[in-house]
This record gives sequence, C-alpha cells and structure tokens, in this order.
Amino acid sequence: MKISRRLFSFPLLLLFCSLLQAQKPSMQDFVLSGDTRNTGGNCYRLTEALNWSAGAVWHKTPIDLAAPFEMELDLMLGCQDVSGADGMVFVFTTQRMRAGYRGEGMGFAGLVPSLGVEIDTWENEHLGDPPGDHVALLANGQVSHYYNLAGPIDIPNVEDCQQHRVRVRWQPDQQLFTMELDGQRVLAAKYDIIAQVFRGDTKVYWGVTSATGKYNNRHEICFKKLDYLPALDKLEFDPLISRKLLDGDIMPLRSLQYETGKSSLQSESLADLERLANLMKKHPDLALEIFGHTDNVGNAQNNLNLSQQRADAVADYLIRRGIAKDRIYARGFGERYPMTSNGSREGRKENRRVEIHLFLPVP
Repeated sequence: MKISRRLFSFPLLLLFCSLLQAQKPSMQDFVLSGDTRNTGGNCYRLTEALNWSAGAVWHKTPIDLAAPFEMELDLMLGCQDVSGADGMVFVFTTQRMRAGYRGEGMGFAGLVPSLGVEIDTWENEHLGDPPGDHVALLANGQVSHYYNLAGPIDIPNVEDCQQHRVRVRWQPDQQLFTMELDGQRVLAAKYDIIAQVFRGDTKVYWGVTSATGKYNNRHEICFKKLDYLPALDKLEFDPLISRKLLDGDIMPLRSLQYETGKSSLQSESLADLERLANLMKKHPDLALEIFGHTDNVGNAQNNLNLSQQRADAVADYLIRRGIAKDRIYARGFGERYPMTSNGSREGRKENRRVEIHLFLPVP
C-alpha cells in the first residue's frame, strides 16, 4: 500500500471506545472491606443499622487524574432521619485500599493525601456541620468543615429509605470537580487537585466508605456506570520499533485487534497506545497519521465507516492522554488495503488493524 505523506484534511470524530466509555462495572472490579457485603449484582451494603459499624468498597484499578473521571451510582442512606448517622464519602487516595477512622470520620478521617466527597447526615457541631443533611469536598483526611475545599452545602433529606442517584465528575482541563444529586448539581469546586492535594501524582485509588458511631443507619450503594482511564506506568517501545517510527515507517499496532464489526479497543491495546503517547510527548515536533482498516466482511461503505471509527478511537485515546488534537490525523480506508488474504479467520483478523505514521509537518 502506498500512502502519501501529505497531511490529510478531514474532521476528527471523537468516539469513546469501550474502556473510555461509560461502562457498567462488575463485582470482580471491587474489593470489599469492613462490614461490607454484596447484596446482589453491583450493589453493596456498607453498614447495617448498628452502632460503630464501618465498611468500604474499593475499585481494584487506580485511575489517572490527568484524564476525566465520572462515576454514577445509587445511594441509600438509611431510614432513620432524626437519629440516623453518619454518612458516606467518595474517597480518592494514593494509599491502596486503606480506610480512615470510623464514626464521624466516615472512613475518610486520617487519610493523607486524599480527596473526599462526603454526604453527611449527622450534625457534629464541633466539626462545623450544618443541622441538616449536607455535602462537602474534603482534603487530606480532614472532616472538619473549617478545612473544606468546598461546602458544606445543604441538600434535601436523604435518610428516607429511598435510592438517590449521584454523579461525581472530575474535568482536569477545567480543574473542576462536581457532584449531582438526583439530577441537580449540588457541589462544584475549581481546584488544582493534582498539584495541591496529590503533590503532582496523578495515580490514585478510589472507593466509597461509610461508618456509624453512637447512632446509626443502613448504608447501601449500587454502581451504575464508570468512565475513567486506568493509571498506567510509563511505557516505551522497544528501541528498534521507536527508531523505525521516528524514521517515518508506517507500522501496524499489533496489539490493536478488533472483532468483526466492532471499533472498541480491548484492554490489551492500552499498553501500546500508552507507549505511542509517551513517544509523541518526547518528540513534540512530530505529528501522527492513523490509518484504520477492516476485513471484507459486510458492506463496503459500512466497513469504510467502521475503519474511520477505529482510527478515531485511537486518536481519542491519545488526545485524552494529553496529545494535542492538531498533531493527530485519522483516516479510514475500509477494506481497500488488506494486509493478507481475507479467505481465513486469521487473515481477516490481521486485516482488522490500525497503522500509524509519525512525520514532521511541512511549515
């Protein structure tokens, strides 16, 4: 296949691939601690309605705060309104799956460094709690509201035996952390979390903690979807591959394999994409062409569209890893340039591929 090294001019369609899209988590994604137990599917009871109970659910995979993060779940904060305590905290910390103090600490107190989004249903006057249910953005294990990053903000009563939909979102490009409760934004904070809380570290673990003290409530959660990038170690291509790419060779990314009719990236693809992002960061003068290809199964026009989607999925990953949009050019060729025969299953698998080409743009 001969392809011109000129710049392609076409829109870059940003499509979220499977690992970057909102996806439904499974039990295998989490580790339970304390009094937590699974109540079926993606639902967990963190505490019973008992005094001095504590529980947590931790996601096994750390996330990268350099990329956006969004979590959506349903919470049930108990049936005892006046006498119910204490609440829950969405915890982000560099310490692997370690909860803080129970009671008024709600499993967050004492964790350093950390970020916590609390839903507190008990008034601890010495901590500056308002009388009613409230939310706040906390840092470094401090549950006293005198040290908040945002809040406390009053919310409607949530100790009503009902599930409440919560969405927690981080947008690093705006340094904006938000929380929605039952479709209404109840918290928004612009803060350099990476620099000011985690001292430049973008790799953090996250979970949901809960606790009771001298008063109690039953606390339950059901995970609905997650949208995040996993935190990967800094990876590099083999020196020979790097040299070929820097010399302008067009090379297939062998780890990017696709099912027939699909554009979703598989988990085994992330390592090579991370290597490519790191190589481009080391050579900011270079731009990248991404060529998507399919096998010959199905309609030719559909295959052309699919190949564009495959190239765009790679482009979107790189953009979310910090590579500027204007350095990336993605193009789909459909079934026009097979690498091998489509007459066998293995041949078709080889032809469902993405190729890359690094080049120095013409001024």
